[in-house]
Amino acid sequence: MAEKLANKLILPQFDPLDYVKQKVINCDGVKDLLIEKERIKTLADETNGLLKKNVYKNYTQFIETAKEISYLENEMYHLSHMLTEQQTLLTSLLDVSIAAPNDSESKILHESETDEENNKNLSLLLEKVEGCATVLEVRGRTILYNGEMVELGVNDCKVIQTVYCVLLDEVLMFATKVENSRGPMQYRYQALYELDNLAVVNVKEELSVKNAFKVLMFPEVRLFQCPSATSKKEWLTRIDQAKKKKLSIYERRSSLSDATNPFDDDANPFEDKSPKGTPLETPNWLLELPEELDVCIALRVFERAVELIHRANAHCAAFPRSTTVRDIRIRIDTRAKQLVNILSEELKVSPDRSLHGGPRAARKAVGVLVQLGKSSKACNLFLKRCSAMLKQGMKQQKAEGATAIYIEKLCSVFFTSIGDTGKEFRKAFANNACASSFIIWAKVQLEQFVQIFSKHVFTPQVSASVATECISCARQQCKRLPEVGLDLSFVLNDLLSSHVERLVTEMRDKLLEAIKLRANDDKWRPQNLQNTTNSKKLLDDLREMGFDTVETFLFEECWLTLTANTTAFAKMYVNFLEDLLKLYTPAVHVLINDALSITFQAHLFHVKNAYQKETDYAERQFVMKNASFLLDVLRIVEERYLRKLSRPCGVIGELREELNRFILNSNKSSFTKYSSTAYI
Repeated sequence: MAEKLANKLILPQFDPLDYVKQKVINCDGVKDLLIEKERIKTLADETNGLLKKNVYKNYTQFIETAKEISYLENEMYHLSHMLTEQQTLLTSLLDVSIAAPNDSESKILHESETDEENNKNLSLLLEKVEGCATVLEVRGRTILYNGEMVELGVNDCKVIQTVYCVLLDEVLMFATKVENSRGPMQYRYQALYELDNLAVVNVKEELSVKNAFKVLMFPEVRLFQCPSATSKKEWLTRIDQAKKKKLSIYERRSSLSDATNPFDDDANPFEDKSPKGTPLETPNWLLELPEELDVCIALRVFERAVELIHRANAHCAAFPRSTTVRDIRIRIDTRAKQLVNILSEELKVSPDRSLHGGPRAARKAVGVLVQLGKSSKACNLFLKRCSAMLKQGMKQQKAEGATAIYIEKLCSVFFTSIGDTGKEFRKAFANNACASSFIIWAKVQLEQFVQIFSKHVFTPQVSASVATECISCARQQCKRLPEVGLDLSFVLNDLLSSHVERLVTEMRDKLLEAIKLRANDDKWRPQNLQNTTNSKKLLDDLREMGFDTVETFLFEECWLTLTANTTAFAKMYVNFLEDLLKLYTPAVHVLINDALSITFQAHLFHVKNAYQKETDYAERQFVMKNASFLLDVLRIVEERYLRKLSRPCGVIGELREELNRFILNSNKSSFTKYSSTAYI
């Protein structure tokens, strides 16, 4: 049976909603539904067990594979060192050779040795720093200086981390130290700064900071501490020399370009100079693109910057093997990361930043991040910002005055904020790629809201009727969320279920206590309303509640053939129903029906008991008039129940049948029996 169910569930055309609908129609009662639920739960547990076994098996294979890879990695590391030692040995033998080379041969040999030394340093750097391959694969890269430093906090000068800094001919690379590293990889690539876009500032010697300098790369400022004063001086000198060398190379290239094209001063620098149909690998606009991106970022023209980045990426993709294009692409990627960092900082929440404007204020930054392919990051920052705005908006609502009024304001602020966030989220992430993140975020926010809601509503100082009104308000506000494609009503009902059950029980017990107390004081006498004004007021109140035939019980303008207990019970029972209907959910359906039945039967028992105690015919008829009025009470309750829930209340039907039997039996027993026909 389980195998048949499993085969049915995995069919491509399987529709869960249709399956559940058919089961509800075909199952005979709750018992069959529970059995079907257990079958599905058992199948789910078996499936989870199989998945766990497969995961464990794959994890074991992964561990074995990782061990093999680690072993091969060590072998390659040793092999690389052996080759390096052999190369060094051959170079030493060549140096002690009897046949001395001439000057040109010495120059060529020296250049060859320099290249070999640089390649050796690059190879060692690749072995030490993880993730730096794309930086070092650019042709012509040379390591000028490297070493370890300690990064300090710019504001508090506290130690942040140990970094490994490498100065190349055009860039400055930073890598963080990998703690507890077991292999040759000691560092992990972190950032890359171009020399012509950074500034190095010497830091004055103080008691807390010594041998330190700052690296300024808009918008970042980083503080590094060298191990000694000599090391600091060497770093500053080497960086300054590298910057000057790069600047001179750039000026030489510019002068050469001007000499080659003396009449192109007015030409568009972003216009390709290649013949039609033969695009250049590095057109002028691509060479000048990094500087153009810097200008766009500084002027906060982010949309233009994104367009330039996409254009450059499309061009670079056409020349994947060109080292020059690859170098430019690395510079463009650096600007893209810088742009992402700036936008991320704008979306982050901080105490010194205003959150006015609502979710719409973050639309521009989120849109640019999405265009840059950072949808997940944009989604995370956007939802964190909305959480802070929601929290701030709820804190601004002061808990003053009546509880119901405060809760109404709180619900309006919360669900309006959730709705506005949903609208902006759908605009920003139109492809629904991050829809699950928004749903989870909304559920978490609702859970936090219910915690605040419960602290104010479910307290001894708040009456049951006020708590019921607050719950109804929250549910009504929650029904607005489907407008943005989100329905959290079932989550809200689940979070409030325990409180709702307690409220139903408390209201039932209070009504039973009131019925008991009034029954003890009931004298079974008509009500004297004193004057026509009081009569009119009482009749109007009862008509407003739905009692259209109450005038038939009035006589002599101010007398009512109903006891005060009967009219009081009618009002309390109808109001009790209204409160129960506000709390209604399918989960408390049985509890509400039981409460309606128990309370009415308690009053009906009082009526029956009074009828049995009375011996006078007129007194019994008076009791029966009050009993017949209870039929109107049941009629009103049944109509309102049907109108609110669109389903009849079986309990009310049973109570009406019981009351009709009592009235019918009482009418039969009211005829006087004579022992002789002489009196007839």
